[in-house]
Amino acid sequence: MAEQVVYRHTIEGLFRSIGRRLTPELKDKLKQSGLDLDAPIPRNTPRVVFAEALRITAQHLYPDVGIDEGYRRLGVGIIQGVEQTLLGKALVAMWPIFGPERVVVRIQESFATVNNYIRTELETQGRAHHVLRVSECNGNPGYLRGIIEAGLAKAGARNLRVEPFDFDGHACSYRIQWEP
Repeated sequence: MAEQVVYRHTIEGLFRSIGRRLTPELKDKLKQSGLDLDAPIPRNTPRVVFAEALRITAQHLYPDVGIDEGYRRLGVGIIQGVEQTLLGKALVAMWPIFGPERVVVRIQESFATVNNYIRTELETQGRAHHVLRVSECNGNPGYLRGIIEAGLAKAGARNLRVEPFDFDGHACSYRIQWEP
């Protein structure tokens, strides 16, 4: 199998979403782990470097909460960061029109565009009830949980619940439900 890599736009999006909270101290920690944000970001970053960068960033930005919550907040921040771009703002503005049922499919499909290794499967259990299986969570299911929660909330999902289960250190399933 080819090396598992994360694409440049994923790294750029993550750290753009952090904004001014990307301190010199955080940048130094990331550089020590193999991700130098002061140099041009390579086209591909090894999965293990990205996973470590997520962990470091979640711990640095959210030291007063548990690591699961830190990862979740980092994921929520990605959607907020998308809204900071011109194209992203237009896209996110369309989500309420699409509604949560269509957006959950788009989120699942979007996961395949961030790296060369993630595999997903979306199983519809009923209206406003899905199970999303993801082959790799890069160390913690909270990051993808935050992305799913923020995206579906923007799409208008009410009383949303995203519950990770069957996390084995890599793969995880998410039970996604909202009020129809």
